[in-house]
Amino acid sequence: MPRSTTSHSSKGKRSTIYDLAKLCGVSPGTVSRVLNNRDRVNADTREKVLKAARKLDMRPQAGVRMKQVAVISEPNFTDRINGYAARLTTHLSFALARNNASVLHPVDPHRELPSTFLDGIIAVTFDPAMLKLLRDIEARIPIVYMDRFDGEQNYHAVCSDHEHSGYLAGQHLIAHGKRRIAMVAANVHPNRERLRGLKRALSEAEVEADDNLLKLFDEFETSTGYGGWVARTVRSGADAIFAPGSSLEGVNCLHVLTYVLDKKVPQDIALITGETPGVSELLQPPLTTVVEPLAEMAERAVELTLKLGAGNAPKPSRTILPVHLIDRASVV
Repeated sequence: MPRSTTSHSSKGKRSTIYDLAKLCGVSPGTVSRVLNNRDRVNADTREKVLKAARKLDMRPQAGVRMKQVAVISEPNFTDRINGYAARLTTHLSFALARNNASVLHPVDPHRELPSTFLDGIIAVTFDPAMLKLLRDIEARIPIVYMDRFDGEQNYHAVCSDHEHSGYLAGQHLIAHGKRRIAMVAANVHPNRERLRGLKRALSEAEVEADDNLLKLFDEFETSTGYGGWVARTVRSGADAIFAPGSSLEGVNCLHVLTYVLDKKVPQDIALITGETPGVSELLQPPLTTVVEPLAEMAERAVELTLKLGAGNAPKPSRTILPVHLIDRASVV
């Protein structure tokens, strides 16, 4: 039996799933499968039914279905399967399950999101094309962004305190006598926040900031690569490196320093990285890291998304959660 789906038109007449089926020339079962995101529906039929349903303001009744939330990242994002995006997506998926909500993972959000009924979207990573897509649909689907810092605050976002991450790393390195402090990271919004915090720590300690050591590299540069940037940093005289991120950047940096450049960590150069649970503490040496609260970020994002999906509309805001430093053996 088709799941109940109703709405009220502007004239007060109650529309039903059968009205929509008749309007679209399909069976009530097909309409039910479309509105409840089930399979076995032709793509053109799905689009036609959704378009008509939106005009009638029809949707599955909340009492007879689970909330459905899409967790998305860019199709070509490098750590969509492994790394930051993958770990955060896992936390979000479990948080949604604990709240009795189903999670969708669109393989191609550009193709799938416009033709899917959703109670909300949580955007883990987003390039300009993805942001444009989300702006086009945010009027009808609530969207919460993870770690978004750009532009005016006219969106809902849950973030870790990246500025404080850089500040903690800088303070720790300065306290251990380091003065030629470098940051090796891609030029993206979270890293710009981290760099701002690192520079604040340097300024407060009256340690000169060398722009050659604090230049973020192009995320998509292929001629140099990550290892090349580490090597360039060492050649510029760095005595310490902050290599942030939760996608094994720290492991990569340690490998290049040790096995490519033949440097000893921490004797020749100190290293602070982002935390990779189950890995950072097992390396040689165990890495001093800054930990991002990914699990708590996921819980907050899911709570906000479900609240927005239920019709509660708090003012757009950015929730920033604290980070902390774990002191291990890669800084002396």
